[in-house]
Amino acid sequence: MSVDVLERAQKAPASRKKPGLARLLLLLVTLLTGALAITSCQIGFSVASSPISPANRPTAVAGYSNGQLPSSQLYVYNGNCTLYRPTVGSFSAMIAAAHRDGVDLQPAECYRDYAGQIYWRKWWCAQDICANAATPGYSNHGWGKAVDLRDQHGSLTWNSPGYKWMVAHAGQYGWNHPGGVNEAWHWEWVGDGGTLHGYGVRIDLMKWAS
Repeated sequence: MSVDVLERAQKAPASRKKPGLARLLLLLVTLLTGALAITSCQIGFSVASSPISPANRPTAVAGYSNGQLPSSQLYVYNGNCTLYRPTVGSFSAMIAAAHRDGVDLQPAECYRDYAGQIYWRKWWCAQDICANAATPGYSNHGWGKAVDLRDQHGSLTWNSPGYKWMVAHAGQYGWNHPGGVNEAWHWEWVGDGGTLHGYGVRIDLMKWAS
């Protein structure tokens, strides 16, 4: 056997080991990449959290002033209720679902223009409950994203069937009961994520009244 042949034979086992090591390194890199991707997704999910929270509030309508929305941004739901257009689809679906469950939810008031905000602020202050009406120009009714509700027994109370139904189901439609509001009847739309920038709720219905 020549020296060249012998040297090639001696080197052959080492060359055959290299592909195995390469495959191992490739596997480790793949696993590490997958772990990083999963971690990234988990971080993204935690950031885009549920908008249904007592700490969340509706966002302002860009380009407009509170209580001074033009008719192009509003939709007349019925004689008692005018809403910001993107909220109408989810609100209508929510009311219909409540009715199917035997709860006669109805809006008592929705959008409140600036003059209306002044009126209700004075009215509640005369009752020594100023906290029940926001300072004019800062009410979420002024964005058309807040509703006052009633059911078959009148305005919602903490024990009324309408309030209990809303607690159980409103979040599915993007409607939220804000913390610090001592009104069982007052609910707000945060289906676009709200000020907490949560994920969207029933975004398929946001163009229903557009």
